[in-house]
Amino acid sequence: MNMRIVYDNALERATTLTASSEASSQMSAAKLRIDDKDTLWRATGTAAALRLAWPTAEVLGCAVLAPCNFSPAATMRVRLTNETPTTNVLTAPNDFTNAAWARTNLSPTPGVAGPDGTNSGTTLTATAANAEIKQTRTVTAGPNASSIFIRRRTGTGAVSIRNAANTAWIPLTLSAGWTRVSNDAGATGTSALVDILIATSGDAIDVAYAQLEAGSMTSYYPGTRPLGYIDGWQSYAYDSGAVLCCPAPAVKLRGFTATQAASAYAYGGGTYAVVWCPQMQAVGMAIDIVDPGNLQGYLEAACLAAGPYWSPQYNASDASLTVVDTTDLYRKASGAQGADRGFTYRRLPVDLSVMPAPDRAAFANITRNSRAYPILVSVYPGSADAALERDNMVYGRRTKDSDIAIQYATAYGSTVEIEEI
Repeated sequence: MNMRIVYDNALERATTLTASSEASSQMSAAKLRIDDKDTLWRATGTAAALRLAWPTAEVLGCAVLAPCNFSPAATMRVRLTNETPTTNVLTAPNDFTNAAWARTNLSPTPGVAGPDGTNSGTTLTATAANAEIKQTRTVTAGPNASSIFIRRRTGTGAVSIRNAANTAWIPLTLSAGWTRVSNDAGATGTSALVDILIATSGDAIDVAYAQLEAGSMTSYYPGTRPLGYIDGWQSYAYDSGAVLCCPAPAVKLRGFTATQAASAYAYGGGTYAVVWCPQMQAVGMAIDIVDPGNLQGYLEAACLAAGPYWSPQYNASDASLTVVDTTDLYRKASGAQGADRGFTYRRLPVDLSVMPAPDRAAFANITRNSRAYPILVSVYPGSADAALERDNMVYGRRTKDSDIAIQYATAYGSTVEIEEI
């Protein structure tokens, strides 16, 4: 797979960035917005969740924490949503014993297993023929969608749902598995409803999570869904699942224990964690991290990058990562050698010689502004060899030495160097 460059960090435009835990106000999730190693986010344990939201849809294709202290067994789960806020206007939308639900010849029994794996379902048993449960609400004139999760529990008689405009009964085909039924015909007046009819006495169905909202059906929420909201079971358009995110073992650094070296960023510690996903429009991102083998007993990361990526037609002919050590060697009056320990960071020179001219031009445009704003360069994204991808990935800025290379990148094959933050 060819190199990928994340050149526009959508995190800059996110209006929401929260973490499920923060060790202190000085180590809050907000520190992930700062492109340096001096500040960092730290969780209180080895599992944490990050949530991001944008006021308008952004193209997202990855989530990268760089650098971080994750262990090789750490997993990340990334989910994306493109749902905008909407309001479920029903009262007590999942409490079918509430007086807001008009019941005729029906006995409700809450507490059965629901579609989300919790005891969120309710059994509705018909105590006579044509048993009915409904709730009507005032809505804005125009299309409105009613929806509900439903399954058959006992019996074989007809079960129908009323369309939201209250103009027709729609027969349902039910099984023992949960299904979500919706009517998007809408209401042209000022009222709409959720209405279910069980034809045969003694038949029973299970129901959960009713919704009535303007427009077409969206994922269930009991009130006004927040911007970028993502829950654990149904409100996302993409789910990577929990995947290994290719962090490295703790670097064994002289003067540091393995535990300390896991985050000794200035001296070569730390690693990068990345999950690539299909590039798509989204207003919300959920990042769930689990790392029970973390040496330090808590998660931490310095920067977060999330955004679109660019790939050339052909990979770079050469992009060999170099570790730079700023330690100064000197001679004492006796002639013996001494050393002033410096810092360790990485440089990635990218050779453009085999790239077609349009790709060289695109690369030059991307890196022209990367003196001020960091970019993420991954030479082997998604490689089956996780170490190869990890060891050839840099979040950094273009070096000053590559200014001339940028000027002539389109006409000539040149080398542009990215230096780690």
